Order: sequence, then C-alpha cells, then structure tokens
Amino acid sequence: MPALAGLLLLPRLAVPAALVCGLAFAGLSAQDALSRRLPLEASGERGQALVRIVDLPRQAEDGWQFEAEILESADFPRLAGERVKLAWYRTPERLSAGDVWRFELLLRTPNGVRNPGGFDAEMRALQKGWAAQGYVRGQARRIGNDGGIDAVRERLSRRIASAMPGRDARFVRALALGDTRFLTEDDWDVLRRTGITHLIAISGFHVGIVALFAMYGLSGLYRLFPALGLRLPRPMASAMVAIAAAAGYATLAGFAVPTVRTALMIAVFMAHRLLHRSGTVVQAVAMSMAAILLWDPFALLASGFWLSFTGVLALVAFMPRAESGLLGPFLWAQWICTLVLLPLTLAFFGQTSLVSPAVNLLAIPLISLAIVPLALIGCVFAFLPTLAAVFWGLSAWLMALFWQGLLWLQQWPGAAVFLPEGGLVAVLAAMLGAGLCLLPAGVPGRWLGLPLMLPLLWPTMPDIPHQNVRVAMIDVGQGLSVLVRTRNHALLYDTGAGREKGFNRGESTVLPALRALDVGRLDKVVISHGDNDHAGGLSAIRKGIVVRRVDASGDTASPCRAGASWQWDGVRFSYLWPGSDAVGSDNDASCVLRIEAGARTLLLTGDIGEHAEAALVARHGAGLRAELMTVPHHGSATSSTAEFLDAVRPKQALVSSGFQNRFRHPRAEVVGRYRMRGATVWNSAAEGWVELAGDSAGWQLQRREREHGRRYWSRPIPREAHDGH
Repeated sequence: MPALAGLLLLPRLAVPAALVCGLAFAGLSAQDALSRRLPLEASGERGQALVRIVDLPRQAEDGWQFEAEILESADFPRLAGERVKLAWYRTPERLSAGDVWRFELLLRTPNGVRNPGGFDAEMRALQKGWAAQGYVRGQARRIGNDGGIDAVRERLSRRIASAMPGRDARFVRALALGDTRFLTEDDWDVLRRTGITHLIAISGFHVGIVALFAMYGLSGLYRLFPALGLRLPRPMASAMVAIAAAAGYATLAGFAVPTVRTALMIAVFMAHRLLHRSGTVVQAVAMSMAAILLWDPFALLASGFWLSFTGVLALVAFMPRAESGLLGPFLWAQWICTLVLLPLTLAFFGQTSLVSPAVNLLAIPLISLAIVPLALIGCVFAFLPTLAAVFWGLSAWLMALFWQGLLWLQQWPGAAVFLPEGGLVAVLAAMLGAGLCLLPAGVPGRWLGLPLMLPLLWPTMPDIPHQNVRVAMIDVGQGLSVLVRTRNHALLYDTGAGREKGFNRGESTVLPALRALDVGRLDKVVISHGDNDHAGGLSAIRKGIVVRRVDASGDTASPCRAGASWQWDGVRFSYLWPGSDAVGSDNDASCVLRIEAGARTLLLTGDIGEHAEAALVARHGAGLRAELMTVPHHGSATSSTAEFLDAVRPKQALVSSGFQNRFRHPRAEVVGRYRMRGATVWNSAAEGWVELAGDSAGWQLQRREREHGRRYWSRPIPREAHDGH
C-alpha cells in the first residue's frame, strides 16, 4: 500500500514506487499460480474428472496430446476450473476441441527433465497455466461438445485440409489459425536452420499487418463515401478498426500469447491516438509492456516477449533518421534486429542461422504480405467452399515454391550454428557490444562493441587435464544416457528413448546438452542393449552430431565384447561384459564398461540383472571395484545384488529414472543396499543432470541441474535428495 500511495500521490517517487508495485504484483501472481498446482503429496494419484478439451488436440503416432479444463471432480476438487495437460495413448477415439469427456485420470504435479541447454517444461507449465499433467487411464466416456472458438478453429482447419491434397495445407493451417499440429519435426528443423520460425504459426508481426490492412481498407471506404466522416471521424474509425482486426485475428489464433501481446500493443497505441495524448514512441512501448504484463505477468518468461520488445526499442534507438526510400530502411532495420537480437537468440535457443538475414529479406514480405493475407481471405469466404479453396490454394502454392528454396538453403554449412551455453554476464556484455557497434561512426568507444560480444560467441569451457575424466548422467526421464569426456574425446553411453516419427530424447534432450557443453562430436556411442529407453535416441543423435563409431550389444558390426579395451588421453576403457557365455534376456547382455582415469574408476552397467551380476563377480571378483557406478536397470528389484555391490564397493552411484515412474524405480530396498555400504546415491528424477569430475583428489561434484538452475516454479526436490541421499 505505501508503494501504491507513492505511485499515486508523489510524482518524484513514481518510478521506484512503480517498481515495488510491479514486484509485488509479480510475486502475488506467482504465489497464486503455484498454489493452484497439484501438490507434490497428491502427485501420482488416480481419479475421475469431467473435462472439456481446450485448444486443438494433437494426434501423435501413439495417441493424443491435449489441454483440458477440469469442469468438476470429486477426486481432484482443488483442480476444478483449472487447466491440465493430458495424454491419451493407444486409443481409437477421435478428439476435437470443445469435447466434454468423463475420464479416469492419473495426474502429477508439473514436471520435466532438467539439463544444460534443455527446455524447461515446468516453466512452460507456469506460462500455460497447467495445474497438473497426466494421462487418461481406464474408463472414458464422451458427453458432448461445448463448441467455442477452438471448435470453430478446428472446423476451419479441417475445411482447409479438405480443400487441398496431401500436405500442402499444413502451412496454410499454421499461418491462418495457428494450427501447427501437422508440421513435422523436419519442417521445424528447416524453419530453425533458415531463421524464420518467428513467421510461422501467426507471429505478432502478422497481427500488425492485419491491423494495417484493415486501416487501409477503411481509408479506401472513406474515400468512396466521404459522408462517413460526418458520422465518425476517420482517425477514430481507423483506430477502432485496427483494434477490432487485431483482436479478431488473436481470437482466430486461439489467443496465442504472441498474438495477444501484439493486439494489446496495438490497442494501447490506438488508445493513445484516440485520446490525443502526446508522447514518445518509447513511452507508448512502455505502456504496451505494462498492459501486457498486467494481462499476463508470466509473459516475462517468454523468449518472444524479450525478442519483440528489444527489437522494437532497437529500431527506435538506432534506425537512421535520414534514410529514404523503401529498400534502404528495410535493410537497415534487418541489420539492426539481426545484431541486437543475436545475443538473446543465442541465450534462448543456443543456435543462430547465418542465412537468416538474407532469407528474412524475402520471407517477411512474401509471407506477411501475400501468403498470410491469402490464407485469411480464404477463411473469410469459408462459407463459400469453392471460392475459399482458390485463396487457400494460392497461399499454399506460394509457400510450396518458397519452401523449395528453404530446403536448398538449409543444407548450407552456415545454416545452423550452435554455440555453447553462455552465462548472464556474457549475454549482457554482448547486448552492450551490439549497441556500441550500431552507434554512429566517430562515437568514442564504438570499437569496444566486438570485443564485448566475444565471450558469448567464443565462451571459455572448463579444461579437462590429461588422465582426468568428467562424467555426466543426462536426465532423460525413464531411460539412460551418460556422457563421459576426457581431454580430447567424448563417449556417450546410451541415448535415452525415442521414436522415428514421435518424441525423441536424443533430439529434445541429449543433443541440446551436448551443444551447451561444446561437444562437437562423439568419438564413440555405446548402446548397452536394444531397449528403446536406452537406444531410441540414437538415430536423432547421429543426424544432429558427428558420431565416429557405435558399439552395441548383440550381433552388430561393432559389438561390445568382454576383453576389448582402448585408451584416450591416458584414460583406459575396458568392456567387462557380455562375454561369449552371456545368456538370458537382452538386459543381461548389456554392455558393461569400466573406465580407469588414474586412481579414479567408473563402472557403466546398463540393465544387467542378478544373473549377469553373478557371472561378473565370478569372472572378475575384486576387478569390478569402482568408486562411481551407474545403478543397474534403474534400480530394479532384480539387480544390484548384495554380492555384486560387495565386489564393486561404490562410493557414489548414479540412478537414472523418471519422476514417479510406473515401475517404481529405484526400489527403496535397492537404494538401501547402496546406502548401507556408505554410497551416495544421485537420482536424476530428483537432481536432474548430475556431473562429476574425476581427478587425483577423488570424484568432485560439479553440477546438479535442479539445484544449479533452481527457479521458483521448479518442482520441489524431495527431502531425502538434499544431502545427496
């Protein structure tokens, strides 16, 4: 209250008072959002709920992914009225926006894997307002359809698809309706590599273009009928039409955050104009920013918020005033945005595209001034299918032609440039450097711009001395992937789960982590055995990074066989298993790899069970001893026998498991065996990424991602994990 009084009554204290009020509002908003989440103690429970599907449900290879609002539930009463993210696997049912269902659900508190360079799923849940996430289990009954704007969007999307053959409709649906469900991962890869992702799925820029077209259309109407000016002045009518057009397009896009952000900005600008308020562009932008944050305080967490406002302010600050013509200002604007947004792009996405500036010179006018308007005109005439199909067809034809050029450009060596993870200081220094580079010639200190950008473009990575090793358990959920690095080499043991045409941990999790650590190639990938949660990500990893050799269990060109060994940088790698006498399941044939770095030892065990463990003890005895090991089979009750642990005698153990996984890994009795022997157990479900460095002093903990990157929206770390036990 004192801050609010200072804001209203004391002009001199307006700025600090506004800051305090803003911080208080953000804190209250965060507290409110987190209080609506499913609490950790209730996570993993089953119950009945009546839900309505909101937004557009996405059909994948193995089922459906969708958002839903819980209308009522006796089993989850605190979630009534809240949004949840759901999946329904292996179902023949067809889902539509607006459907009302009675489901049996298994719900968990929002969670996700945590790794360097990785996507923060828990932050996304906060932004989207998801109180829980889970699965449809058991009973399901469709009640009806409530309609709504999302149902209208889905009907339009189906009409677009029926008007065009094959996959030609996918970009029209994305650009007109924000319906990106039919863009494949390959499509997104091309868009990222050419730097035009921001133009797909209704960017904020497109909302501005629609508002501008509406204003020009109204101006033409006023010229045809001048008497309209007597009823309503043209400036006032133009402002109202711009606001209505922007709001309508945002509605058509399902109120996607970028569209609402731009619609609010347009509304503020137009209101400023209607009220005849004098002021600078910066003041208008500040008012727009305030309106957006009042509507959605979590917009601050979105990369688009920072990219869009930084781009606008950079144009205001650095755009030459004397530049004339059309092409000159456009080129200058492109150069300014490219340079100023480069540090933010690298900070948010870890990559940039060297062909992006050139591609955007054509993409922005083509998509925004031709392809999008044609798609929207088709939607306007959707009640006349034949006419609508003409406009949709023209839009798709133009995009198909442009797409052929993108497919060619994305193969260029500089199309996608990945850089290691940079810190906040490096990002801020690079932003300052970009600003200095754009100052007019002759300004003192301008030459410092490039050196200030170097820490972000060429970050210094930790050096690994000769005969030392770094080991990182990558958080891949219910699966396994371990990165082992020596001074000049890198080995990946297993790759996490993945499907060729579905979600892939290799693409979404392992590759971003490797790039964040500046691992440009893998000298060897070891696939312990063929289970999907260990081998599914291999194809995506081979596609995204150079892999020199793959060793795998079983009848392969490069099998892992007991007795085989090699050395890198003074570190010895030896396969202990499987031998020629290996029998039993695929799990028991897992590659077991022992690593010796001076006095430091590591044992990677795959999914071996008690039979393989007994054979290893019989064959190697004390030769199994290792200070650090991966817990076999994610801590299953059929592994980590007492005899095996007595032979290995680990001081630290890494267990890779998914949060509240259905197998209940790791089993409490298994973890107890390690702790009884004095071993510290690190669990990826609690810690995320765990990295240790092996040197002459022992195994030193370097990073626990959930602790290192902890934010207020992060899932609580279980009490027993705080001391590493």
